[in-house]
Amino acid sequence: MKFFAFTILLIGGILAIYFFWPESTSLPKMGTVTDWELTEVGTEEVPAHDKPKLITFFYTNCPDICPTTMIDLQNLQQSMEDEGITEDQYLIVSVTLDPAYDTEERILQYKEAFGISSDNWLFLRGSEKEIRGFTKSFNFVYEKNKDGFLTHSTSMYIVDSKNQIRSIHDMAVGDKKVNTEEILHHFMQLIKEAE
Repeated sequence: MKFFAFTILLIGGILAIYFFWPESTSLPKMGTVTDWELTEVGTEEVPAHDKPKLITFFYTNCPDICPTTMIDLQNLQQSMEDEGITEDQYLIVSVTLDPAYDTEERILQYKEAFGISSDNWLFLRGSEKEIRGFTKSFNFVYEKNKDGFLTHSTSMYIVDSKNQIRSIHDMAVGDKKVNTEEILHHFMQLIKEAE
């Protein structure tokens, strides 16, 4: 009799854990982005940042990592749409690391070359000092040598609607593509969290 009661309690406990355990744990808070003094290319206004966003860095002369990442992020947008997530629920924010070369006109040409026309994909630029300040929020490292060649970290960052950094992802490097499935999952968590 005691064994039967113990078995019933054990099964009941397992079922309770199964049904009431959260689907996923909350993403950690790894810092806050406070410096948004950059300007969106094509407008004079600083865009609203009150929704989950993926922050990525690029420069238009980048020969490999940046262009392949742009293509993967277009695939991410399609995956988001396939999951029923609309463009007004999240942002992709691409910040140039080379404002001296990447004029507004060059960035607009870059967007056009990739066929990027989504309203929720923002391209930002600012002064060298403003960009250095912004990258410090992420501990993102980059350097331009005397020949104008730029080397940079290969991380991207998901930031929530309160501008807290919540996850870090890799750009496309070599044969390794962006993990769009993981980014999609993290976006879905933060969109649900913001509701």
